Amino acid sequence: MKQVKILILSLTLCFIAFAHLKGQEYFRMSADYTVKVKRADGSMNLTRGSVYYDKNIRELIYRVDYPRKETWVIADTSLFKFRNDSLIERMTIPSIAEFTVFHLSLNSGISDFGLKQSRFKVNKVERRNGSTLSYWKIPKELESTISHVVVAKKGGHLESVFMVGEDNSVMSKQFYRDYQMSGAFEFPMKIIQLIPDESGKNHYQVTEFRNIRINDMGNDALYTYPALPAL
Repeated sequence: MKQVKILILSLTLCFIAFAHLKGQEYFRMSADYTVKVKRADGSMNLTRGSVYYDKNIRELIYRVDYPRKETWVIADTSLFKFRNDSLIERMTIPSIAEFTVFHLSLNSGISDFGLKQSRFKVNKVERRNGSTLSYWKIPKELESTISHVVVAKKGGHLESVFMVGEDNSVMSKQFYRDYQMSGAFEFPMKIIQLIPDESGKNHYQVTEFRNIRINDMGNDALYTYPALPAL
């Protein structure tokens, strides 16, 4: 349960007011993943499995192999958790599936975190230590505890994203590493996230991907979950 909440929290950080990005060439992807979490209290956990996403279906499917076999499906504003094909849990979450790193990479929008196509407005750009930093102000009409987003790019790739609160405190840090390229498709094979708790201590999460598959036409059944409960 704890690892599910941390995964959902990290995904939720990516949802803020993205517009739908357009793309023609890349429509689905899958990968094997490993998530290592170290919490502020020193406890640790490890999760392994495979992830599947088709931007036309918009179901984000995590097929977990370790520590126990489960399937997590994010569809619309629900996360469903299945074990042995039986529903064991349903959670209400923000609608995030199409606003994740998977959707952005498929639409060639990850280099700017999708913000150019959103209602966010850049209000400052600066160079620092070889990186280009852009500061994006959240629109007034959006209700959020986030004041602005700082995006760092280096060598044309997204390097980091910081979410900054109204009091200028950093709410989350995300670092993107080890890009795999295929034409216009680029995907970070390693994502490092630091999420502070209420006391200011950080939870660390490192997600590593391997065996990226793009536009897999031979395994349609893996990209959707049959007979989901009514949304």
